[in-house]
Amino acid sequence: MGVYHQGGVVPTQLFLSHQADATNAIWWKTYSPPVWLLNGKNAVLTTHDAMSKPGPSIIKELGDLATCYKSGENITTAKEGTYLVAPLSASFLDDYVGKTTSGLQFNEVWRYRRHLNLDDLDFGDDGVWPTLKRVVGRRGLAVWRVTKNC
Repeated sequence: MGVYHQGGVVPTQLFLSHQADATNAIWWKTYSPPVWLLNGKNAVLTTHDAMSKPGPSIIKELGDLATCYKSGENITTAKEGTYLVAPLSASFLDDYVGKTTSGLQFNEVWRYRRHLNLDDLDFGDDGVWPTLKRVVGRRGLAVWRVTKNC
């Protein structure tokens, strides 16, 4: 249990510490990470703890912080980047990832499968077995680079 429960937090911080453009990291439905793991990157990377925010609030916050780009522009040379860190079990994101209906684009840049998010147990909404199936079956922590066309 010690390896899987929130097991992706440290590896994700280490990944973010190597992203040259990372200026905002929104952590949703998971523990706020220790910023000292950023190895000095925390001087330019703002960590937003959004663990218990409802889904629509996360989309609004991402809309406010997402990196703007123009069509045809090479986004990989951007000096600023907004990243969303969330468990793969966060099914609310299914309506946004891979779609542009919200005006946001989610590009998955990293994934860590040895992460079990027991902080996303919505037994009241989904029932016991569907919740356990989702949380265990979709285990893992992912990082998406979030952009918007401006």
